Amino acid sequence: MKNKKKGYDKILDAWIPPKDCGEPVGCMATSFTFSPIFFEEECLSRFLQLGTDATEDGALYLIEREEKLAGVSCAAALIDQHHCRGSRNLRWDLLSVRIPKGIFHAKVALLHWNNLIRLIVTSANLTEDGYRRNQEIFGVLEYKLNSKTPLTCLTETVDFLKKSVHYTTVNSEMPAVNRLNTFLENVLKKSQNWGSIDNPKSRKEVRINVLFSEPDSSTILENIKNIWPDNSPPNEAIITSPFFDSPDAINDPAHKIWDVLKQRGKADVTYNVTAEEDGTNNEFLIIHAPESLVKAKPLNRNVSIQLNRVSEGEMKNRPLHLKSILIKNDYWDVYLVGSSNFTSKGLGISKYPNFEANLSYSVCKEVNSEAWNIIKASYLIGNKINQDLELKWESNQDENEDSLNDIILLPAAFENAIYGIDEKIKAYVEFTFSIKNSPPSGWKIQCEDHSTIFYNEGEWKKQGCPLDIKIPWHDNRPPAGFNVYWKDSNGLAYWPVNIESAEALPPPDDLKDLPLDVLINILTSSRPLHISIRSWLKRKNNQDKTHEVGGIIDPHKRVDTSTFLLQRTRRISMALTALRMRLERPVPTIESLLWRLRGPIGVIELSRAITKEAQSNEERLFLITELALELAHVNPQEAPGCLEPSKVKEEIKKVIEELRNEVHFETFENLPNMEEYIISSFEVATK
Repeated sequence: MKNKKKGYDKILDAWIPPKDCGEPVGCMATSFTFSPIFFEEECLSRFLQLGTDATEDGALYLIEREEKLAGVSCAAALIDQHHCRGSRNLRWDLLSVRIPKGIFHAKVALLHWNNLIRLIVTSANLTEDGYRRNQEIFGVLEYKLNSKTPLTCLTETVDFLKKSVHYTTVNSEMPAVNRLNTFLENVLKKSQNWGSIDNPKSRKEVRINVLFSEPDSSTILENIKNIWPDNSPPNEAIITSPFFDSPDAINDPAHKIWDVLKQRGKADVTYNVTAEEDGTNNEFLIIHAPESLVKAKPLNRNVSIQLNRVSEGEMKNRPLHLKSILIKNDYWDVYLVGSSNFTSKGLGISKYPNFEANLSYSVCKEVNSEAWNIIKASYLIGNKINQDLELKWESNQDENEDSLNDIILLPAAFENAIYGIDEKIKAYVEFTFSIKNSPPSGWKIQCEDHSTIFYNEGEWKKQGCPLDIKIPWHDNRPPAGFNVYWKDSNGLAYWPVNIESAEALPPPDDLKDLPLDVLINILTSSRPLHISIRSWLKRKNNQDKTHEVGGIIDPHKRVDTSTFLLQRTRRISMALTALRMRLERPVPTIESLLWRLRGPIGVIELSRAITKEAQSNEERLFLITELALELAHVNPQEAPGCLEPSKVKEEIKKVIEELRNEVHFETFENLPNMEEYIISSFEVATK
């Protein structure tokens, strides 16, 4: 990542893979507020290294996105229930975290490429404002061969994320939950030899820890005290937070911060806050914080409290959303960054704490001035506020207070909504209801158009109030979610839908039922799929225009020589060879392999195109036999972090058996030689 200024960078750049990191394997991210469009078009596009743009390339972007997402084992967003909503591509999962009497406020991204795992901990929500407008802070840890990053940070983060997943559903077998948990397990398995087992003991090295807040755990301030690396206690704290406890509250954080600092001698606390002059005559200064900050002084101790004003104007009018705590003495700095506001819920002091995630960096200034200077460059330094001025205290509204009261939450009775297909390729939506909670009276489930009632309480009761119900889905476009209404709800709650498996999803319209000639061109081309499709669409559009103005003039061009059996066989043979070579390339995930075998340009689709366009049944069977033989000769290459060749061959063998079932020998009564050839070929192919 390129630094324009020491200590500053773009969070989105952290989603861009470095060179030699390999293919994308999977990713997940957490957030409180959330924009599905931003996550999909900005974050995922960078993680997947898309070459197309959502706003400029239209269908080509959809095609490339579909191909890249089809190849990852997991792409998921874990979002607080208040903001878990919105239309999206169902190839990535949207999971609602339901925290009783609290919120899911952690902002973590875990990105896995073949040769690299990257952990991002930030204060920024997955929104346009969070990543592009606000003043935010983030830390990045990387794991790869020979890296020295402490593995405890990764293992503790995975443990925290697993606990968070438990709050999404009571059904641990939900497909989206299985995908996410499997991804987290694979991250641990992949990284077990990447990084350092323990934090460094040397004072010359930076010590890194992850600090989480969750129910029944130590508070963030207690954890800071526990990781303090020096025998001499800290004597100073610098706190930056856009939100604090309510002015009416006791303000436990402001009192408990003193427990972290030295108990004897001078100790100081500085609060970085935003402020503004009175809009009329500048008679007083409005402080965006509660007055309890400066009143929370311990008795009989030599302490001081300072207010510093941080300007939002210096950052081009970017609102302050950054959260940090710097604890220090003359020798050491411990710098905490992440999602925790300086509130009781944010620091885990409350009876019902938020779920929060933070990174801490411990640096000895005496022996590691380089690291200390980086930390110093990344935290805000405000201007001292003269407290002799007339001050007016107007605390900013916290993120988990009144602003959430107008959001209609989905009742606990509505657990999971899943989109899938059955053996006959018929689409359905499966709803799961809670065994412990009863739905509210008069409920209705509406489609996203807000008008069509898809299912309701009356139908459910007629069917005996089942805990699981499958309902046919007749629309070509799968639903991203449903709106749920009930008596006295005063609005609509949102019920996100996730897929049973990737096989349930239809391909993009431009990849449906591709002609055999187009499949051959794509398979024999070295260019990416979306580039090959672009060329085909361009040719197709030109041909359509030519026919509209009177057809082709050159009589020789009217003859489609591709239909000649010999030429067709040669071209298909080239395509089969290219297909074999494609299948031999290392593949990072089973999903990516299945895309090659069963996707819109895969083996099964090629077989269907041959069946559809063959000039005779004999030609069809001959070409399918050749396809099976080519598959049998696939010799998968081995590569670190990729599927084992035996697993690739296992999936290929399943496809060969499916092709074998397409052969019916009664058609060869007058062609004994062909029958013998096909029988012997499949015997070879299925060994």
